[in-house]
Formats: sequence, C-alpha cells, structure tokens
Amino acid sequence: MNNYKQLILSSFMVAGAAIGSGVLALPIMAAGPGIINTLIFTTISFIFAYLMATVSIDVYARYDNPDINAASLAVEFFGRKGYWFSTVINVLSMGALAAAYVNAGGDLLTKTILPLMHIHVSSTLGMGLFFIIFIPVFAIGLGLVSGLNSIIFSIKYICLVLGIILGLHLVKPSIFEIIPSGLKYIGTAASTFYCIWMMHMILPVILKMNDWKPAPAKKAVLIGLLIPAAVYAGWLMLILSLIPRHEFAHLETIGDVMSFALAQPNVPNLIDGLIRIFSSITVLTAFLSIGFSLVAFTIDALKWKNTYKSRTISTIISFALPVGVALIFPKAFIIIYQQANMLNIAAALIPVAAGIIYNRKHKLSCKPELSVMIFSILIIIAQLIDNFSLFPKFS
Repeated sequence: MNNYKQLILSSFMVAGAAIGSGVLALPIMAAGPGIINTLIFTTISFIFAYLMATVSIDVYARYDNPDINAASLAVEFFGRKGYWFSTVINVLSMGALAAAYVNAGGDLLTKTILPLMHIHVSSTLGMGLFFIIFIPVFAIGLGLVSGLNSIIFSIKYICLVLGIILGLHLVKPSIFEIIPSGLKYIGTAASTFYCIWMMHMILPVILKMNDWKPAPAKKAVLIGLLIPAAVYAGWLMLILSLIPRHEFAHLETIGDVMSFALAQPNVPNLIDGLIRIFSSITVLTAFLSIGFSLVAFTIDALKWKNTYKSRTISTIISFALPVGVALIFPKAFIIIYQQANMLNIAAALIPVAAGIIYNRKHKLSCKPELSVMIFSILIIIAQLIDNFSLFPKFS
C-alpha cells in the first residue's frame, strides 16, 4: 500500500513539474502546424522525453547520495568546465523563464483580469504591476508560498481539467483536418513541443520517493507524463476550436489568445471563469517557483545569510535584468520562452552525456543515450535556426 502511495504521489509530482505555463503557449505554436501534425510531433517528443528520463534515472540510481543532481554529475564527469557549463546554462534558463513569466503575467493581467474591473492599462504597465504586486513574497520567504503550494496547485489543475471537460461540447470536428502544408511550421515550434514534457530536474526527487529503485521511478514518470498528455490534447482541442486557425496570425501574445477565446459568445460563464483562473495561476506559480530559485541562487552565490534584508536585495538583483527584458520586449513571451526551452534541453542532457561516458567506460550499450542526445541536439539546432527567422512563420 505504501509503495502504491509513493507511486501516485511521485506521478503527480512529475505531472506538476511538466504542466507549466508552456501549456498557454501551445495553441499559438500549434496553429501553424495544425492539431494533427502537432499531436504527431508531440507524441514523438513524448517518447524521447521519457527515454531521456529513464536514462537519467539509471545514472542517478548508481549513487547512494540522495542529494545527487545534474550539477554534481557535471562536475564529476566533466570537471570544472562541466561545473561552469551547468551553472551558466541553469542561470540563463532561470533568467529567461523569469522574464517570460513577467511578460506573460503582465499581459494576462491587463487583458483578462483587470478588464473585469473595468481597468485598462498598457501591457508594459501591467508587467510592472505584476512584479510589484508579488515582489514582497520573495522577501517574506519560501515558507509563505510552500504552505499554500498544495492548495494553489490543486485549484490550478481543478480549473484546467474542469474547463476542458465542460468545454468538450465546444470542440469542432473541423480542427482535425490534416494539413500537409503545416509541417513546415514544426521547426519553429519544435523546442516548445519538446519542453512541455520537461520535468528532468526533479528526477532525483522521484527516485528518492520510490526508495531509490529505478523501476518504480520510471513507472511514476510514465504515469506522470500521461497526465499532461491528456491535458495538452484537451486544451489544444478547446482553444483551437474557439479561435479560427487564420486568426492566430494576428494574435501576438498569450493575453491576446486568452481574451479572443473567452470573448466568443458560445463560451459559458463558468468555463470563462475557470480558464481565467487557470491561466492566471499557472503563470503565477511558475513565476514564483523560478523566482525563488533565482533568489536562492543569488544569496548562495554572494555568500549572504538568508534574512529578510538579503532576500529583498537579492530579489532586486535577480530580477533587474529579467524584468528589464520583459518591459523592453512586451510582446516577446514566445521568443523569450523558446530560448529558455533551448537552455532547459541543454541542462537535461548532462545526465545523458554522463551516461554515455559511463557506458562506454564499462563497455555497455549507448544506443538509448545516443538517440536521445541526437534528437535533443537537433531540437536545439532547430531553435537556433528559428532565432535567425530561417523557418517559415505562420501568417
């Protein structure tokens, strides 16, 4: 019975880590390829994400230390260079995500929340308000949010699942049209489609929760990834049914997508409210999680004691650049988020690279590790190509 409980709890932890604010970006990225092409590619990326997780779990399971993580693997297998690579990649990733979440949070605030109170401000001002409202949380400390964490996450997922279930009658069969020409837009969306499954930072925790046994940990990951798989499919069907495909060419931000979808006359008030609550909370929880990681990293890097004053100063230091980027590029959530995705993939490859070195040293097969490495590197290359606008854009 206890093993079953561990499996369920760790599966939900995997699902919770995977379902982030990236779900809000999915409809924008899926509009060009179309839902069928999107589901096919995300299924392929699901397989490689799960394979990456199993390979990483095997690497972590060789250690007795429950505090093992990708950073410590980088140091052991790649020395000082590995340490700096891991540190820089993770800091840049957290910074990019913080900027993206401030961007999305302010955009949603101005387009889905404040209008309900008949308040209309610019997206730039909304981003400033979003940050100012929640900056005290970081100064007060992690305990404030961690105590409410289970409640916040429960509300978020209940709203999302209920919104999808109650909105199934709004799904239009026409969205399942096969669009061969949509394949050319996959390159632009590839990193986002891959990273909706990214939960690799918590794999040591999942292993620990399952008594450091690889088999149940892998099962927990599989179950945990199947949960967001159902959610992503339902979310895409709902939003792509509410917004005609051609309209996405004119919708630049998540706030634009949400406000357009919820403005449709056939959307019941209950579904409207559930989606508004979910979209707002999912950005907020992602922002707080990354924010605390950034603040903690800054305090640790500067060798400060964890006090109210140090947390306040660290928050200002940590968010100065991300908030600046968000304010300068108020409509660039997708672009910023894609850079974070690319960095997340690179960070997740550290255990895979360690596995390749270990297996070669012990004359073991490296086929799973190499297949994951090749696929992931191709996704990173695709994102680099997209950064130079060499892929066609949906218009």
